[in-house]
Amino acid sequence: MRELLATQKANGGWSDIDTMESSVYATGRALYALQVAGVPASNTAYQRGVQYLLKAQQEDGSWFVPSRALAFQPYFDAGFPHGYNQWISAAGTSWAVIALSYAGGPAGTTVAAR
Repeated sequence: MRELLATQKANGGWSDIDTMESSVYATGRALYALQVAGVPASNTAYQRGVQYLLKAQQEDGSWFVPSRALAFQPYFDAGFPHGYNQWISAAGTSWAVIALSYAGGPAGTTVAAR
C-alpha cells in the first residue's frame, strides 16, 4: 500500500509506469486497490485521486483513455464513445466508476456536484 501511495502523481492520478502521465484507467485501478487494502475514501491521497477522475470525466459521462495497442484486429464500433479508443476507454470508465462508488457518502448523496 505504501508503495502505491508513493507513486501518486502531483495531479492526483496514477500511471501504469513511472515514466507515463496519469491515466483514468490506472487511477481507478489504484483507488480500487487502496480501498481493498483498507484505505478509507476520506484519505487525502484517495480524495486527490477522486478529484483527478472528476476533472477527467467527459461531458457525456465517460472517461477517455488513449489506446496503446497495435491495431491488429479489425476495427468495429461497439457504440461506446471515443472511436478507436473505445475499448480501453470503456475499461477505464469502469475503473473510474468503481473507484468513485467507494468515495460516495451515504445513500442519496453524491461525490461532488458537477
